[in-house]
Amino acid sequence: MKHKADRRIVVLVSTLALLLLAGCASVPNQPFTAYVEREKIHLKVAVNITDELRKVKTDKWNIPIGISIATNTPVFARHVFDDVVDISNGQLPPNETVGAILTPKIVYTARTEGATGGGESILDIKVEWTLSDTNGNTIWVNTIDGRNNATNGTGSKEVSRKALEDLLLKSQQAISSAPAIKQFVQKQSP
Repeated sequence: MKHKADRRIVVLVSTLALLLLAGCASVPNQPFTAYVEREKIHLKVAVNITDELRKVKTDKWNIPIGISIATNTPVFARHVFDDVVDISNGQLPPNETVGAILTPKIVYTARTEGATGGGESILDIKVEWTLSDTNGNTIWVNTIDGRNNATNGTGSKEVSRKALEDLLLKSQQAISSAPAIKQFVQKQSP
């Protein structure tokens, strides 16, 4: 009798662990679109999504955050800039001209876990945004931090979504207000 009870406990714990792992490996499916309304920057940019970016996952929780950043960056750029061209690994399409190239790179990602079930869990994502001219000269570079604090019981999809939203809204503010970008755009205007 005790053997059957032990087996049930093992099956229950295994099932719960699989459900937890499945939930941890998820990211939001739909791109974030609730940006602050601002005047767009009058510049045609190429959004450069790299294979390296797409492969990034959080260490312990195996959240494919790189795919989420890769999915969100073109939508993000269209809220910040007038005209956007999507490129992969720095390859501009033939006969395409742009004023600058925006490349995101995840430089840090971590999720902590509280000591108890109701303890605080934190997901932290840092993205380095580089805006370069077409010759590869850096116009502007900044590392932006997105973070979400939640209890351990909060699902990974929700934690990831809120950290990503925080990152994207801060990035919009940083790019929109960057003096170096404003100066570059002024030099491009006839």
